[in-house]
Amino acid sequence: MKHTVTLEDTRHSFDEMTLLLQDHFAKINPEDPESIKLSGEYYKWTSLKTGLILNEKNFQIPASALPNTIKPSSFQWLHTDKQAVVSNYYRYDKSTEQYIISVRKDAVPQQDIDLITRSLVLVRKAVIWVDFGYNIGTEFGGRHPAIILKNLKDSLVVIPLSSQMPKNMDYSVKVDKVYGFPEMPRWANVTRIAQVSLSRVHFEKFGDVKPAVLKAIRAKLASCGII
Repeated sequence: MKHTVTLEDTRHSFDEMTLLLQDHFAKINPEDPESIKLSGEYYKWTSLKTGLILNEKNFQIPASALPNTIKPSSFQWLHTDKQAVVSNYYRYDKSTEQYIISVRKDAVPQQDIDLITRSLVLVRKAVIWVDFGYNIGTEFGGRHPAIILKNLKDSLVVIPLSSQMPKNMDYSVKVDKVYGFPEMPRWANVTRIAQVSLSRVHFEKFGDVKPAVLKAIRAKLASCGII
């Protein structure tokens, strides 16, 4: 018979976690800067993740995620009903040949923020900042830019980018340029593709890559036997 978890069970788990965290802190070597740094990052992520869980049901894409400008090609790609929504807040500027936001971002209703960002910002080949968290051993973690491979509405399938050159290229694709980001070579390791919640996304900076990068990622997935 399946056991129903009670508040007492949950309290026991909480007490166990508290004791383990206290024990972990007590065992930090004060003479080891790396141990101090890693422990601090772990506690910081534990605090952040708890906050994300507390606010999970109230999560909203912030108005700051709205693009300042929209390319005509991106606007034309939208269905006519979405074009109508975008036209309420953006005007076409002949001098720049782009659609420019014409209202305060915080004046845009949340449902329209969602529609515009999901249609024009959180799209395939866009690059966003994601907090992958504190992980174990060689698992990938930390805050990194990532290429969106697929938008699943409440989550994204992404491949993180690293500025650290890999020891070999068996699983990696070199990304020479991310538009909208500082110019430097980056690498995408196909074994690190992950599904992440939108709440892990930092909505303050966006970029994108050429379609050729996605083709190279797909080819690497095939060549190393993942697909």
